[in-house]
Amino acid sequence: MDTELDIQRFFREVENICALEQAQQEERNRKGENYNLFSILNIERYELKHSALIANLLDPKGSHGCGDAFLRAFFEIALKERAYPFESSTPPNSYTEYYTGPIAGDTGGRIDILVESKSSHYGLIIENKIYAGDQDKQLTRYDNYGKETFGADGYLLVYLTLYGYDASKESTATKSTEEVGYLRLSYAEDILRWLEQCVRLADNKPLVRESLNQYIQTIKQLTYQDMNQENIQKIIDLAVDYPEVVATLSSKRDAIAQGIREKYIFAELKEYADQKGWLFDSTEIANPKGDNKIRLRKEGWEGSIIISADSEDKKSNYGWWINLWIGIDSKVTGAKKLACLEKQSPEYPMGWEYLTTPNWYSAENFPAMKESVAEEIINKLDEIIEELGIK
Repeated sequence: MDTELDIQRFFREVENICALEQAQQEERNRKGENYNLFSILNIERYELKHSALIANLLDPKGSHGCGDAFLRAFFEIALKERAYPFESSTPPNSYTEYYTGPIAGDTGGRIDILVESKSSHYGLIIENKIYAGDQDKQLTRYDNYGKETFGADGYLLVYLTLYGYDASKESTATKSTEEVGYLRLSYAEDILRWLEQCVRLADNKPLVRESLNQYIQTIKQLTYQDMNQENIQKIIDLAVDYPEVVATLSSKRDAIAQGIREKYIFAELKEYADQKGWLFDSTEIANPKGDNKIRLRKEGWEGSIIISADSEDKKSNYGWWINLWIGIDSKVTGAKKLACLEKQSPEYPMGWEYLTTPNWYSAENFPAMKESVAEEIINKLDEIIEELGIK
């Protein structure tokens, strides 16, 4: 086998398929078939918007006018034929950001989506994670709320992510050795299949049906499934014919991720810092056993802007960029939170927030790392610098 020749053939064929896909996309754009209000309004970036839409679809009293049909389909399709628990004559209520009390150890917090029925005494608890990382004991707190409110067998805790990831150990930490039980769901498969069923159920409601179709397209874009299915199958067939090439590429995933980070993220941020006259400190990047961290500093300012990653598992997380966030490490006494940053903590009183693409290791995020990550960070840096008033 001539591996080098096979690699050349493989990429030549992939390039041809991608050229065909681009031509087809341009034709769809010309016909207006890719028009999508969700994308135009940039809704796909905000977890709260996804939670609000899903919660409305799960609400039998929702404005979709389909009663409990979507909720029943959720248990049948997304939850893989679990028995429907809301058979009472009184329909359940659906909430977003449901407040369970102040965070105190193993209790409290806001549940992203809660569907509950007092008469059926059952609760569906959904933690929705698209970009943000887990909070400490987050699923543990919601699990405790479920047990206390509905009883040990009266609730289901769901962890929803783009690709069905596991929750972090910090999120499920308990005082005992017993693990928090939860069901993993993905937008890429479970939510898509459910939404497709919702489209069929809303066949006689054109506004609802077409809105769902646009949301489906948004989910496909988020999970990189918006390529024409025939073209996807061509690439799969090609990969089957060249398994050695695929194995070679897969084995070099870490190196590819590092190359993408360096070329399309780190270099762009270094150039930005140079243009602004800021110091760009990336010593941690070159240190495989150090924290993943980029630090931008302005001479004379007692603080720095940090781009870093949650240290979920120090033994295995060295060198990885997972659960990424941007924040301000300030030594200014009495510093107040900036309006342009969503969150605040004692360690970062001036604010911090998760990045839209929070995993610079996963192959699913390689396109975003090339096309949009540096731009997003630079836009946020501009907001921070402007609000700080630093020239």
